Amino acid sequence: MSAPNLVVIPKGSTLQFMYSNVDVESNKVLKLFNSAEIKNVIIDLSKVDYLDSGILNSIIRFLMQARQTGGQAVCCNACHNMQNILKCIKVGDLWPLFDTREEAITYITTNP
Repeated sequence: MSAPNLVVIPKGSTLQFMYSNVDVESNKVLKLFNSAEIKNVIIDLSKVDYLDSGILNSIIRFLMQARQTGGQAVCCNACHNMQNILKCIKVGDLWPLFDTREEAITYITTNP
């Protein structure tokens, strides 16, 4: 039986939230990787068309933590603008980007 997948759905840029709240919530997500149950992360970008560096840094931390703990890390549902941003910062070179969450789950399930 495979480990459950953690799905993170960003809701906006740090301009919409207090930075300290973003940091606190990001640290809560990172702590989930300390449990044996969580190994994989899917970043579902369906709710955003732009993310600033604060949120992008948190997302990259999640992706790196999943990989460091032996899991898979992927992104999905990015609109055209987000795809361009991810390409510019080379996220797509390090972590796969899928059109749908279902495709992302299939990839994680078939590539342990």
